[in-house]
Amino acid sequence: MGGDELRVLVGAEQSRGTLSVFAGVMHGGGPPLHVPEDEDEVVIVLHGELACQLGNRRGALGSGGLLWMPRSVPHTIASTSSEPCRFVTLATPGGLEELFKVQSEYFASLAPGAAPDPMAMAALPGAARRRVIGSP
Repeated sequence: MGGDELRVLVGAEQSRGTLSVFAGVMHGGGPPLHVPEDEDEVVIVLHGELACQLGNRRGALGSGGLLWMPRSVPHTIASTSSEPCRFVTLATPGGLEELFKVQSEYFASLAPGAAPDPMAMAALPGAARRRVIGSP
């Protein structure tokens, strides 16, 4: 959505399920506030700036910033820079790429300019274990 990119560098298959590693580019906004039940995540900002929320705490990360997001804690990130934000995300255990794949397929099925349906997003395989609880 919005030209954002997420590329799998290491998937669960390559790591025997121990972790997944992603390279991302965010042009603005970010995922909704959500609670993953299965993964711990680390985001490292390579270039740009990300606003972040972890539980009730909010902050910002610049280049070189790192955010640890433990499972079961609500969190989100959003690009706040006028230029694209580049980052790396590590998730453990691996497998988060499966949800990202079905989300990408869902977004590709939408008509140009159409907004995603929250109910359809919640019904995607794997989404129930990563509950959406708020907006970005």
